[in-house]
Order: sequence, then C-alpha cells, then structure tokens
Amino acid sequence: PVREEILLDDEGLARELVRLTDWHTDELFDWLGDRGGAMFVNRLSRLVFDPERFADDAQEPMAAVGLGAVYTRTASGERLRELTQEGRAQRIARLFEPYHAALSELVGSQLARFGRCTLIDCHSFATLPLPSESDQRPDRPDICIGTDPSHTPPELAAGLERGFAVEGFRVRRDAPFSGCLVPLRYYRRERRVASVMIEVRRGLYCAESTGERLPAFPEVRGALERAVASSGLFD
Repeated sequence: PVREEILLDDEGLARELVRLTDWHTDELFDWLGDRGGAMFVNRLSRLVFDPERFADDAQEPMAAVGLGAVYTRTASGERLRELTQEGRAQRIARLFEPYHAALSELVGSQLARFGRCTLIDCHSFATLPLPSESDQRPDRPDICIGTDPSHTPPELAAGLERGFAVEGFRVRRDAPFSGCLVPLRYYRRERRVASVMIEVRRGLYCAESTGERLPAFPEVRGALERAVASSGLFD
C-alpha cells in the first residue's frame, strides 16, 4: 500500500531511496552491541515514516518543506505522495507510535537495570547538501556530532570530538545537523537519560550514487569504534 501512494515512477523512487537512506549505519556501529549496548535499528525507509520527527507537524520544523513524520515531498521539493489526514493518522498510529513506545520501553529497562541510559543516535549524511537541508555550506565535515542542551553531557560531546579528531576525521558539532533522539517520555524530564547523535559522511564508506560499500568500509568502521571508545563513553 505504501508504493501505491507514492507519485514517483520506479526510477525516481529508486533515486530518492538512494539519497535518503542511512546506508549501512547498522553495520558501521554494530560494535556497540558487542560492547554491551542494546541495538535499536529502524528497518523501514524514512520514506515510509520518519521516527526522528515530531508526530505533530505544528511542532516539526521540517514539515514546512514536506518532510515531517510522514513525507509528502522529496528532498528536492517534488510531490512524493497523496496522503489524506486520515491516512497520515493511521500511519502515525500503526508505525510511529509503536516505534517510540518500544524505544521508550527499552530505555526504561536500561534505567531500571543500570540507573542511567545513554543513546547513541547513529546516522549518515550526503557529501553535498540536499536541497531540503537548511545548512547549505558545501564544506561538510566527516563527522557531525548532534547534541541537546538537556541530554548531552558536555564532557561526552567533547570526548567524542577529541576521539574523532585523533582518528583523522574532520569534526563539527551541531552542523550540518543538530540535536539527538530522546524518547518523548523522557525528553527534558529524566536527566538520567543522555543522548548524542553521530552522523558519518557517506562518501567515506560507500558510493553515494548507489549505496554500495567501498573497500574503505572496514577501516572507517574500526576508526569509529576506536574514536568512541577513547571518548570515555564505556568507562
């Protein structure tokens, strides 16, 4: 049913999937699971729904360009889908709300077990800015660290910056993207929940025109692990 509501032809849809997919981030960061972390991976495309938006378009800045929790525009501003308010509400109820409920339950279980929980919000981004993105500066870093003033400890962000710099990455904080994921149940309510976003420039590890992994993938993955480990996150 999702394909039926998409207005793009197959070629256009394939092109949009390539440029909006966080390619291989589950594999880039799978060592977090090896170090005792609980992996929470979204297996659906953000063209189906985007769990890192506010469900209410009135609260979501990206809804102004058709990129709220359920996209109605492409990254270039073309019409993506025909969607009624009823259809949107059903998508939110069927996918968005259960996703966040499951994430909140996972965070709650970590709090109960350890007394605190740190979310590492892992993403990738294009080497060249997409038309829909607010930061259009062409000189993009290798790594973007996204923070939240209520949930990102300054020492965590600083430690990550140092760790990535030591590994030779060009790092920028809250640019070209800012913020990090915190379940609404805990957002600005529970200080024991920390969060930080790590965005990796896709050109480092995959062919951006296809999403295929480059030979450098294992090297980049290893450098990410060393950088995060040296930040003190696992201490």
